[in-house]
Amino acid sequence: MKEKLAVVTNDLANERAVTAILRRIVAELDLELQQAREDLEQSGHVTRLPAPRQQTSRR
Repeated sequence: MKEKLAVVTNDLANERAVTAILRRIVAELDLELQQAREDLEQSGHVTRLPAPRQQTSRR
């Protein structure tokens, strides 16, 4: 049972690390998309981009 717990604990730690990396990637892409929108607004070009995401609290 202790071995199974150790494996599950290790798996959970790995999953948390992957999730943290994915959250950082999403945040970076969101910032880049926001910057692209601002650049397009300033340049006067009309391009269809996805609407801004609504901020939701995860906790």
